[in-house]
Order: sequence, then C-alpha cells, then structure tokens
Amino acid sequence: MPRRPMKAFHPDVEHFEARQLLSAGLAGTTGRADAHAAAAAIGNAHAATRPLARQFLAYRITNPTYRLVHLKPPFQHVLVQKIQPVPGRVYNILFVAVQNNTAQTFTAASGFKVRLPGFTGTRRVVGNAFPVLTGNQTWAPKQWIVFYALSKKYYPLSPQAAAGFQLDTAGRSSTLIPGPSGIFLRLKYDPATFGRTLDWIVAYGQGAQQGAGSALGLPDTAINTLVAASTNRQDFAGHF
Repeated sequence: MPRRPMKAFHPDVEHFEARQLLSAGLAGTTGRADAHAAAAAIGNAHAATRPLARQFLAYRITNPTYRLVHLKPPFQHVLVQKIQPVPGRVYNILFVAVQNNTAQTFTAASGFKVRLPGFTGTRRVVGNAFPVLTGNQTWAPKQWIVFYALSKKYYPLSPQAAAGFQLDTAGRSSTLIPGPSGIFLRLKYDPATFGRTLDWIVAYGQGAQQGAGSALGLPDTAINTLVAASTNRQDFAGHF
C-alpha cells in the first residue's frame, strides 16, 4: 500500500492575545473601574433591600470562658405572658438574659418580638408574641434585656431540651433555652420590689453562682447574646 505523501504544512498561527475584541477599547482602566462601580452598586442595592433581622441571631453562651461576661444590673425586663402576676402570690421565675452584641441600637420600629410557645401563661396561643421594645425604648449595644415568665410549675415548658424563649427579630427566630440557671423557685411577688429582685436573681442568684459564675467562666445557662448572623459562633443554643 503506497504511503501518503507527507507535506510540510506550517500554517501561520495568530496569537489570540495579540487580538483585541471589539469592546476591548472600553474594557481598559476606565472600563474596569466602571465594572467595579456597577458591581458595588448592585451589592449596595442588595444590602439595602436585605431585611434587617436577617442579619442577626441570638444564641446561648453556655460557658463564657473565651469571653467573660459581667452581669451588672439594672437590666431591662420583658414579661412574656398574658396573665399578669398577682401581688402576694408565690411564683417560680423562668428567665434568660440577652446582651446586644451588635453595633446597632434597636428601637420599637425594629419589630423584634418574643414568645413562649406552649406556655400556659400565654393560654397556649401559638402565634402570641410580645414586643421586645415599645414606645421610645431602645436596645443599645452591650445592653442586657431579661425575658421572663412567672409560673406555678417548676419548669412550664415542654420539651425541656428544646423549648424556650423564641426571639423573633422580625423574620429570624432564635430559641433561647433557660436551662437550670434560668429557674428561680418560690418568690412572693411584690410589684414594688420585683424589678430589683429579678436583677439580683439574674446577676447574683444561685443560677449565676452568686455572681462568680459568669465572671469566672463557669456555666450559666441563662446567658445569651445577640450577634450578626455572619459571626463565627463559639457556642450554640438553637436558632432557626
């Protein structure tokens, strides 16, 4: 079988890098700057339309060794139940303390709400939520808010390992489980002194180990923090 003739064919190869697209004249330094500006504008538009609450979540600091917590009264209080306490009656207190560790000051317009699903004090209305802030109240950076409920039961929530105060930041829900530190038993309710008493319980009660617990990094299951959603969390209680 005859062999095919071998032809020395060497076509000229045009380097692609040497050619410019029709739009290359616009893609120089000015074009790149315009492209970056356009991308930044799009990003800013997305940030402006992103719901405020989607940027935040709350979670428990079970053992704050990495960042010691100093609970210093007075605190702001939010009662999370419809049924109002009766002076002279004895109640058990269920509570969590939450610190605003964001750089923003929240107001009533932020729309933050809190509820205790399944708690008898809310008459078991699942959608029943209470505003965290009302009127001209604010929640400034590093400020603490104590959410609490009064009950005749030892632990009125079920299941104990998953139920807690649901903090709804107008779109994102974080479940804050009180745990053993968030329970104080058999307190006679006196409206004239209750606020100061609750502050003492949160900061210096047995759950806070007479105030030494959080300062020494010992476990206090009632301490929580509100942070930006992008924060690299050290601990976790439960958020959805």
